[in-house]
Amino acid sequence: MKIYETLEETGLKKGEIKVYLALLKLGSSPISKLKESTGLHRTTIYDFVEKLLNRALVSYNTQKGVRYYKATEPRRLLEELKEKEEKIKAILPEIEKITKDSPKDISVETYRGREGNIILMNDILETGGEYLVLSAEEQRFEEIFSIHIAQHFKKEKMLGITSRALTREDTDFYFKAPTTTYRFLPKNFFGPTAIAIYGDKVGFFIWEPLSTIIIKNKELAEGYKKHFELLWKTAKKKPLSKKK
Repeated sequence: MKIYETLEETGLKKGEIKVYLALLKLGSSPISKLKESTGLHRTTIYDFVEKLLNRALVSYNTQKGVRYYKATEPRRLLEELKEKEEKIKAILPEIEKITKDSPKDISVETYRGREGNIILMNDILETGGEYLVLSAEEQRFEEIFSIHIAQHFKKEKMLGITSRALTREDTDFYFKAPTTTYRFLPKNFFGPTAIAIYGDKVGFFIWEPLSTIIIKNKELAEGYKKHFELLWKTAKKKPLSKKK
């Protein structure tokens, strides 16, 4: 269920999500009713409710000595994210100042799991301009990141960001985004990783295990850009298979 996946990305645990969604459905309820609805252990529910209270996603009132819990409006999730964003913005100049006086010729960041690709996509939006993609496995991206991919394309359009992508000529799927232009090459041109080239960075997306590596190095980025342009000139404008 996409609701669970998305809420997990806000930092909520599965049990907390289960309790929160139950309260949205039930309305004001005591722990006994939550236990009946969720099937969770009473002690566990108390733990989850306490964490939700700390995040202001749940409130309560007392009736005849019994606490009744109620989920706050779902829009509170957005408000919470905005509050976090504002806190980070407040300290950002101080954080940037730490590294400002000690520039590095190369930096490498490695991430495990889905979060790494989301960081990479956000970094592309922050950088702006055109970015390039090699070995684009769009079907796999759609299966794992469908929500974020759709949001990403909307943001690209708003920010005037475009991309060119090289994918396999025998592909049955690629995104119909107005900001992206595709060309197609035989599958033997592609390796096991998808590569994004943007600004002075190169991002490598590894499928097994699900990982993302972002390397910041101007010379490396320029080298990959030249390699991309050579392939782009020889690539076909249409795939071999019929578009879906």
